[in-house]
Amino acid sequence: MIESLRDNDELLLTAYCDGELDPATEAEFERRLQSDEAMKARYSRLMSLRQAVRALPLADMPQDLQARIQARLKAETEPSNSERPNNVTVLRRRSWSFQALAASAVFGAVISGSVLKTIDHFGQSDTVASEVVAGHIRGLLAPQPFDIASSDRHTVKPWFTSRLPESPQVPDLAARGFVLLGGRVDVIGHNPVATIVYKHAAHTVSLTTLRAGQVVPDQTIAGYNVRSWSDGNFTYVAVGDLPSADLAVFESAFSAAESAAPEIKQ
Repeated sequence: MIESLRDNDELLLTAYCDGELDPATEAEFERRLQSDEAMKARYSRLMSLRQAVRALPLADMPQDLQARIQARLKAETEPSNSERPNNVTVLRRRSWSFQALAASAVFGAVISGSVLKTIDHFGQSDTVASEVVAGHIRGLLAPQPFDIASSDRHTVKPWFTSRLPESPQVPDLAARGFVLLGGRVDVIGHNPVATIVYKHAAHTVSLTTLRAGQVVPDQTIAGYNVRSWSDGNFTYVAVGDLPSADLAVFESAFSAAESAAPEIKQ
């Protein structure tokens, strides 16, 4: 019974993403998305995966391939001299069928390899996001969500520098409503990384810094919103239970402060 319900959920989710639900069912499913965090997370993962697959680069067709295909098709559609095809025609058609099958197999292998690579890359990104959220949750469950407690960026920045190969800037964003609380070192994928902790009203925001160029899709995990952006030095992943719009404001404030006060990373 449980498996049947899960299968039905997957069918509903896929149909919703494809726009195949009737208006009443679609409205009911959207209401469920607002309250069902697990379903919302699955929806976000599916949409991110679709975007990644659609972004796959198109392979260039060899210059002579189109001409060869057209020639083959033309040969297949040419009328025969008699109603009963001769052995040469049969062999020619069989040869074309085998070649078409082989070409389809090669094409399918190439496409499948690209899709699998994208899925694997997406899965790795999704794992990284989950680990970042797990670090945020661990911080909230601890007596305090930081290893170094300070609202002074000149204290937090050197603390990171003494512990990590590279340390991020630690801008003061109090004027934009995000008060610096301190910092901690998290471990993501076996690598120690810097996490800066801010406070926005009653919400805690963890900003984890990963290697530059790493892609982490925006999503919701376990009720926490995840927002990511990159510069030439780091990929930043902000996590918190505040609305996505507030995380967007946080990104804007952090990026502006970072650009206005560049520092040499040590």
